Amino acid sequence: MKLTRFVKRILVLFLLSLTFKTLYPQDTAKTAGYVPYVGQAGKNVIWVPTPSELVNKMLEIAGVTEKDYLIDLGSGDGRTVIAAAKMGARALGIEYNHDMVEISKKKAEEAGVSMKTKFIQTDLFEYDLSEATVITIFLLPEINIKLRPVFLISNPGQG
Repeated sequence: MKLTRFVKRILVLFLLSLTFKTLYPQDTAKTAGYVPYVGQAGKNVIWVPTPSELVNKMLEIAGVTEKDYLIDLGSGDGRTVIAAAKMGARALGIEYNHDMVEISKKKAEEAGVSMKTKFIQTDLFEYDLSEATVITIFLLPEINIKLRPVFLISNPGQG
């Protein structure tokens, strides 16, 4: 059977979606009701969780300590914020999806770091980042470019 280029692309996308679901299975027991899924639409991007190993390496490279105040833009399920809190930092997750904010709060409580974390539902373009000593983002290049002016006027770490 000869497959057209379009059909081949659809098959590749389908196989990739299965791969993401296998690599990043969702824990439905902890999020009764709403269950996020890899590739779900968001305001500016689709949700693709950053692997925990990558989150930890990123925070290690950034040298995050208990002296830091980390803000994660587009915090999704809260994994970066929670990992930073486990390293002793105070951390804030900014997420547009209310349900993801609620999941993040539950996960922070389960991880025992809720006193060092905060999650808010808001537009990442409208939040004052000037208190942050570390800002983390895992967004599309177009969004990163749009955020440049925000970073330039925020002067993170200078509170």
